[in-house]
Amino acid sequence: MPAATIPLFPELTPVLDNVTALDFETTGLSASKGRVIEMAALKSSGGKVVTQFQTMVKLKGKIPAKTTQLTGIRQEDVRQGMEERTAFLILQELIGDSVVVMHNAPYDLAFLYSAYQRLSLPPVQHPFLDTLSVCRLRQPSPRSLPDMCRAYGIEHTRWHRALPDTTATWKLLHRLHEESPVDPLLNKIVVNPQYGWPKWLPPLAEILLPPDTSASERGQAPVA
Repeated sequence: MPAATIPLFPELTPVLDNVTALDFETTGLSASKGRVIEMAALKSSGGKVVTQFQTMVKLKGKIPAKTTQLTGIRQEDVRQGMEERTAFLILQELIGDSVVVMHNAPYDLAFLYSAYQRLSLPPVQHPFLDTLSVCRLRQPSPRSLPDMCRAYGIEHTRWHRALPDTTATWKLLHRLHEESPVDPLLNKIVVNPQYGWPKWLPPLAEILLPPDTSASERGQAPVA
């Protein structure tokens, strides 16, 4: 699988020495009810992307119309996809012991761990970096992937497809690290209490609150 042409990190740090950026396209927002229909990952070693993986994933049910409208993925696309168990086995092997990078890590990790459990795969717990959490400490709202790519001058013309979004996330990580090292945010989820507390946190996750969080809001923080 050919590696994507991605800029190297300006100063490689231990956390970024072994990284896998990934993205899922799914049939809905619930990891327990929805399914992954497309996945992509970029694996790096020594600061250089060495492996690229992308596949459609077979789906037993029907793709909701809203999903097709958002992603352009049609029923015939997933019909030719990889078997779900095979796809997640390949992805788990590709990730290995690397740090997983996503924009909104709780969302993608919920689908990842739900699939591991449902498909009886090894119950691996992955260290992670959430670019959305980094952006919550550095940029004003809104902080969607398209918004942050525009803020950091990252060109991207196709959204809500796994490989383009994975590439955009990787480039965003590069820009964020260039701005200031992201290492301190390993396994951190930045939460704004004004928008509610997360219903689920990934294994290894620690909640980090913005500096302007009030004392009363800090007292309400759930234990990860």
